[in-house]
Amino acid sequence: MSRLAFSSITGARLLESGLDVVVTGGGGWLGQATLEMLDSSFGPHLASRVHVFASSRRSMTLRSGTQLEVLPLRELPRLRVGPHLLTHYAFATRELAAQLGASEYIARNEEITAMVAGHVTRSQPVGMVVLSSGAVYLGDDLSANPYGVLKARDERHFLDLAEGMGGKGPTPRIVVPRLFNLAGPFLNKPDHYVLGSIINDIARGGPIRLHAARPVVRSYVHVCDLVELVFAMMMGEGPMPHVAFDTAGECEVEVAELAELAASVLGEPGMPIRRPPLDGSATDRYVGDSTIINSLAKSYGMSMQPLSRQVEDTARYLGT
Repeated sequence: MSRLAFSSITGARLLESGLDVVVTGGGGWLGQATLEMLDSSFGPHLASRVHVFASSRRSMTLRSGTQLEVLPLRELPRLRVGPHLLTHYAFATRELAAQLGASEYIARNEEITAMVAGHVTRSQPVGMVVLSSGAVYLGDDLSANPYGVLKARDERHFLDLAEGMGGKGPTPRIVVPRLFNLAGPFLNKPDHYVLGSIINDIARGGPIRLHAARPVVRSYVHVCDLVELVFAMMMGEGPMPHVAFDTAGECEVEVAELAELAASVLGEPGMPIRRPPLDGSATDRYVGDSTIINSLAKSYGMSMQPLSRQVEDTARYLGT
């Protein structure tokens, strides 16, 4: 089993920095990937230097066998920590909006924002990542797009908070990626995502079933690349955009092409693909602008992993 790890440069810088790391949303896709990468650098010092928060208290066993205690986010105000990095992934996910109802959904996320903002004000991290979403582009009507509107509010709130802290000391290096499409280990709910669904269909022996009757275009970034980039930015001396920026991969891909690529990568070239006839509807294109992320990756000496590798790593994690 190949585990996620930081590059030697970023890993060494992190280990030697003396910084602790606070992770909110530690049980999610990015949270688990981040913890595994921190494990690769901190090793036996992981539990003493990493503070993990999620929706509830539990013990988490990493793929290395290392155990971490996860605290409920409501206990974040009790944390006393020295110089540190903050990775803030905690958020009530998009599908919960319908389940909870608008007022409860909004209140829950506003409570999360308040707790994390309070931590930032009290503890003044050296660097912080605040995860946003491509959903910010889906409209500014709170009732129609609560997830995206609340993410946009978080962007402004934390960017303003970081800027305001500059008068009390060094301004935290804040990174705000707008996540579009992610690939790689720790994919959760695979059948809820196009890539995961395709891989599961291949694992079941096919056919690959695509349900959209219009073109669907995506662009993927490997979870390891995203975590590597944001940590390099928090700790480095390279450029900081001081604005939210989109995630995007090496290319755009229509889902039928993605299905063909996945079948080929997984040793099933020519596997049948079942799809309704295209009905002439406008293309469903959920793709970020790659300009800033590509420039940042180049500045920090990174080469983003190709789509074929992303498919392979995602499938390996899912046991295909």
